[in-house]
Amino acid sequence: MLLSHALFKNDAWRHAAHLQWSLLCTMRFFLFVFIMSYAFTSNDVFAQDVPPIKTTNVPHFKLAPAPEIPEELSSSFFFENRERLREILPDSSMVVLFSAPIRKRTNDIDYPFHQDPDFFYFTGVNEDNAMLVMFKTPMRINEKWYREILFIENDNMIKQVWNGPVLGSDQAKDVSGVASVLSNTEFKPMEFNWNEIDKVYSNKNLFIEVDDVKHPGDLASMVNHFKLKTERAGKSILVNEGEDLYAQLRQHKSSKELEMMQHAIDITGDAHVNVMKMVEPGMTEYQLQAILEYTFHYNGSRVAFPSIVASGDNGAIMHYTENDDILIPGDLVILDIGAQYEGYAADITRTIPVSGVFSEEQKQVYQVVLDAQTVAIRYATKGYKFWTPHEEAYRTIGKGLISLGIITEWGDIGKYFMHGTSHYLGLDVHDAGVYSSLQPGEVITVEPGIYIPKGSPCDEKWWGIFVRIEDDILITDGPAKVLSGRSPRKISEIEALMSNESALTE
Repeated sequence: MLLSHALFKNDAWRHAAHLQWSLLCTMRFFLFVFIMSYAFTSNDVFAQDVPPIKTTNVPHFKLAPAPEIPEELSSSFFFENRERLREILPDSSMVVLFSAPIRKRTNDIDYPFHQDPDFFYFTGVNEDNAMLVMFKTPMRINEKWYREILFIENDNMIKQVWNGPVLGSDQAKDVSGVASVLSNTEFKPMEFNWNEIDKVYSNKNLFIEVDDVKHPGDLASMVNHFKLKTERAGKSILVNEGEDLYAQLRQHKSSKELEMMQHAIDITGDAHVNVMKMVEPGMTEYQLQAILEYTFHYNGSRVAFPSIVASGDNGAIMHYTENDDILIPGDLVILDIGAQYEGYAADITRTIPVSGVFSEEQKQVYQVVLDAQTVAIRYATKGYKFWTPHEEAYRTIGKGLISLGIITEWGDIGKYFMHGTSHYLGLDVHDAGVYSSLQPGEVITVEPGIYIPKGSPCDEKWWGIFVRIEDDILITDGPAKVLSGRSPRKISEIEALMSNESALTE
């Protein structure tokens, strides 16, 4: 400002600036007149110069009706879980559970946080840097009596700026039902009466990848202080024994858990239906994956595990997740997927023909797998051993492979059916359980399969046929209940659905 004032004290400079400004205004006026006159002589002047807007290559489609949303889990659910654990704990014992650690994806980017299932099951808290301490009987610490203590992140303002608000003490009490909620920095100075403790159970989060050295109460700090306290007291940390205790409880599902699981299962079934209505030769595996996972997110759920969309020869890979091949007419595509709702997972697999119709050979193999699954489900009932459904499915597939001429020796079954038939399902896709006799309230999968890669020692007409069918089964006091019936699995049902007009719209 001072420099400008000094320059314009000179009259010559002032006169030159005035002429320059006048010339600039005159040029702008004539340019405006030229543009407007040209515009009025050509109605489409702007349309001629600007290319038309291109439509995006994102398809529109009609979704299956959304399933009814159940109520969220309440604090009483988590309180009752802790009480059930306390009942089976031996005398003079305590449990120390840690939240899941933050896992680094690359440089300063983390993987999406997924809570440790055991910690969630007993607290309902879905945050990192947290810890639960509970005792078989109340312990007096610093003149106060405690049955259980929840340590959480309380006032990390930097973290809240970048990642959003933390739970806080009051809300943590409301979610978990734990009466004593303390800041995670208060664990270090707390001294337990170790003379009253014989056994210390924990979970698997004792090896931490990310350690915030500037944070005195992060997960790594709490784990390290816990190890030091037990070492000084001469106590062993029982992880495997603890996991067995938690599994005893988690393998039995309450009515509220079954509501959450049924919702996740229904969403997964809808995802299968949506793909069956839309799949066409020439699409890609990742486009099917996009439709499947769009259905998950549209209905308020997450992806329980990496979606398997395996077409053609990719069906030979059990956990194929590349999902980047083109769908070829005549091929089959395996859709092994699961939504996750309120922490609870679904796991359903369907095998469908890319062209909408199974070939004769594909039908025959598919029917053998379906028959094996039907028999296995019949044995998914109270009192049978956990492995009985697999044994029956294996036997049925063996008979089918022999009748089709694919094998001649019983010992060759494993060449074409090389995995187990069942696993527990719940907060984990492969959920915790003790693998004893089946009991009411347990949920397992039943998923036989046949996989015949090219070059197999059988007639070439069978090569390239890969079939897996998986459903989620509730063990009851009577016959097994199929929870995943929303997703068609019979040949006639699949072909009928795929013969309808495509749900894809331009």
